[in-house]
Amino acid sequence: MRRSGVLRILTTLGLVWMFGVLMFMVKPRPPRETPAGLGDLADPAHDLQPNLQGGEQVNNAQRRARNSVAVEEALSGSASQQHGTLPWSEFDVKAYLAATAVKPGEDGYVRNKFNQVASDEVAVDRSVPDTRQATCSSQNWKDGDLPSTSVVITFHNEARSTLVRTIVSVLTKTPAHLLDEIILVDDFSDNAQDGLELTTIEKVVLLRNDKREGLMRSRIKGADVARAPVLTFLDSHCECNVNWLEPLLQRIAQNSTAVVSPVIDVISMDDFRYIGASSELRGGFDWNLVFKWEYLSQAEKDKRGSNTIAPIRTPMIAGGLFSIDKAWFNTLGKYDMLMDVWGGENLEISFRVWQCGGTLEIIPCSRVGHVFRKQHPYTFPGGSGTVFARNTRRAAEVWMDDYKNYYYNAVPMARSVAFGSIKSRTDLRKRLECRPFKWYMDNVYPELRYEKGGLVLRIGRAGIEMCGRSKRSKLVNM
Repeated sequence: MRRSGVLRILTTLGLVWMFGVLMFMVKPRPPRETPAGLGDLADPAHDLQPNLQGGEQVNNAQRRARNSVAVEEALSGSASQQHGTLPWSEFDVKAYLAATAVKPGEDGYVRNKFNQVASDEVAVDRSVPDTRQATCSSQNWKDGDLPSTSVVITFHNEARSTLVRTIVSVLTKTPAHLLDEIILVDDFSDNAQDGLELTTIEKVVLLRNDKREGLMRSRIKGADVARAPVLTFLDSHCECNVNWLEPLLQRIAQNSTAVVSPVIDVISMDDFRYIGASSELRGGFDWNLVFKWEYLSQAEKDKRGSNTIAPIRTPMIAGGLFSIDKAWFNTLGKYDMLMDVWGGENLEISFRVWQCGGTLEIIPCSRVGHVFRKQHPYTFPGGSGTVFARNTRRAAEVWMDDYKNYYYNAVPMARSVAFGSIKSRTDLRKRLECRPFKWYMDNVYPELRYEKGGLVLRIGRAGIEMCGRSKRSKLVNM
C-alpha cells in the first residue's frame, strides 16, 4: 500500500516535470535581431551606428533588412523614382569603398582594366586643374537664363570609387539650380548594392535593368524618365571640371538642335592623374568606321580666327559625354534599340544628327575628364568584334547609302555579320526627310579620304578626286 502510494506520487511529479518542459519548448520567443533570409548575423561590436540623416540610432540588422527590401524594389522598378536627399559630404564613402576593395595579393587591374587601387586612394572630391583656356574664366554664362539638365549615367560592374567620384564631381561642379537630378542606370551589375547604396545621396535616383541591356537601351531608359528639358549623358568614370555644364547649356539655349560635347580631358588609367587635352581636336573616322581624334585643319583654324573658344563643328562625337535637348533627342529617334552592348552608337547618332537637320559641336570652355582604357572590362555576347560589326553595319546600312561599300571594302568580314531588321530606322529617316550621305561628305566631312591601290580617292564637293598617296594628319588616340 505504502509502496503504491509512493509510485503514484513519483509518477505525478514526473508528469508535471514533462509538462513544464513541453510548455517551455513551445513558449513564443522574441524575434531575432537579424531578419530571416539575410544570411549573416549582426556584429555585436558594431550593432548600433548613428543615422547620418539624424541623431537616431539605427540597428545594423535593420539597415540590412531595409537594403534587402530596396534591392527587391529596384529589381522590380518600384523604387526607381525615389530621389536621395542626403548631402554627399555625409555619405559614408569609406564604408562604401571598403566592401569591394582590392585584397592584398590581388591584381588591381583585373576587375576594371584600370588601377582600382590608385582610384580608391583618390579623394572623391579632389581638386583637378582648370584646363580651360584663360578666356573661358571671364565668360558670363548667364546661368539664370539657362535650362536645367538631368544627368544620365549608365554603368555595369563599375568600380565604386570612379562611380561615386563621377557623382560627386557633378554635384560639386554644377550650380544647384541647373542640376535637376542624376539618373543612375544599373545595367544588371553583379552586385546590386553598387548603385543602391548611392541612392541616399541628394538628387540621385536609380533604375536597374533586370537583364543586361547594353549602353543604348539603358540610356533610353534613363532619358525616358528624365524630368529636365536637357539630357546630359556621362560615362561612369568621369570627373567634371569647373563651369563644365554652363557652356553646354548656353549653346543648346541658343540652338536647340545642337548636340554638344565637352573637351574630354584624360584621367590616367594607371595613377589617375588628370591631364588636359588639346582644345584643337575634333572627332573623325576612317572607312573602317572606327572613331579617331584628329587635329583641326589649318583651314578650320583660319576660319575660327582669333575666337578660339567658339564651338568646333565635329563630324563625329566620341559618344560617351554630350548634352542634347530632350525634345530633340526624342524627335531624332533616341538610339537604335536593336544595337547591343556598346559600339557604333556614336557613329549612328552622329550621322543622324547631321543628316536630319542638327549640328554636332565640341565646346572648348567645357571640360570633363574621362578614364580611357586599353580594353573593355566586360564581356560581349558573341564576341566584341561581332557586336561592334553588327552595330556598325546597322548604322552603315541605314545612313551611308552607296558609300557603305567603302566600309565593306575596308572591313570585308562585316558583310557576313547579320544585322537584323532596320525597317524602323529607315522609316525614321524617311519621316524626318533626312539628307543623303553625299551631303554629309560634301558639307561636314570633305576631308575623308579613301585609299586604294596606292591612290588616294578624296570624296568631297568636287566628287571623287584621285591623287598620289598623302600623309595622314597626326592623330591623338585616347
